[in-house]
Amino acid sequence: MKKSIYIVAAITLGILLPQLHQLTFLIRYSLIIMLFLTFTGIRITYKQIGRAHIQAALLVVLLSFIHYWWVKLLFPDLAMVGFILGAAPTAAAAAVVANMMKLNVPFVTVSTVLSNLVSVIFIPIALPLLTKEPLLVSPIFIVLQVFITLGIPLIIGQLVTNYTPKLTAKIVPLKPFSFVLFIFNMFIASGNCSDYIQNHSTVSINTILLIAGITCVIGFINFKVGEWTAPKAIKYESGLAIGRKNTMFALWISITYVNPMVGLAPVFYLVFHNVYNSAQLWFLERKRQTTAIENRNKN
Repeated sequence: MKKSIYIVAAITLGILLPQLHQLTFLIRYSLIIMLFLTFTGIRITYKQIGRAHIQAALLVVLLSFIHYWWVKLLFPDLAMVGFILGAAPTAAAAAVVANMMKLNVPFVTVSTVLSNLVSVIFIPIALPLLTKEPLLVSPIFIVLQVFITLGIPLIIGQLVTNYTPKLTAKIVPLKPFSFVLFIFNMFIASGNCSDYIQNHSTVSINTILLIAGITCVIGFINFKVGEWTAPKAIKYESGLAIGRKNTMFALWISITYVNPMVGLAPVFYLVFHNVYNSAQLWFLERKRQTTAIENRNKN
């Protein structure tokens, strides 16, 4: 509950301080640190990757094109919202949410890593093909930048975990600091979006509400596709792997390579997936309590 309050407060304050857009470049560096903390202390090998993990990663790629298609069909100017919210990799926090829900945390963790690896290759290739305006940089440069943002933290985190146990023991307790960086990023991101809205008269309140609505539809589809296509034993885990998005990464891609207006979508998605997962958590806890009572009555 407290975390939700912090998130709302960060978004609200950011909206009131549009001058924060000058600090947008810090989002990327905060994201790198967050990912490094996430991937440190967790040993990941190719042997852990199973069919369900690969399926979840491929569905992310497929959904990015599906969302791009249907949004473009209905709202051509917002097609990239569909792509970004479909292609964004699994959030580092997905494993944390899985732990809160008492789900299969290792499955979600491996899915997170695989999803981020796929994004390093997929997004830089697809982005130049879909964006309306020509990119100012080459696709190779984007691949490099995405690799630095996602790949380097993964590699360093695994090297530290596997070869420096003493250093790993010192870093792992720092993992909660990721939330501080997350709030910091939301603060700056909201300021950036606020600045864009105030200085671009073409962005109307109707457009903002439309982006919010599209975001909710995409988010619901992402979670449900994950839940409906996975074995029953891991349906919620698969839903997290596909639906719980790395909104900070999506925001960085939007602001850097698309436009700040599209950057509104990851902010709305952040609110959506937190509300969705909170509702799931309540449902699962109530279901387990009911099952426990029924079992006691039978005995």
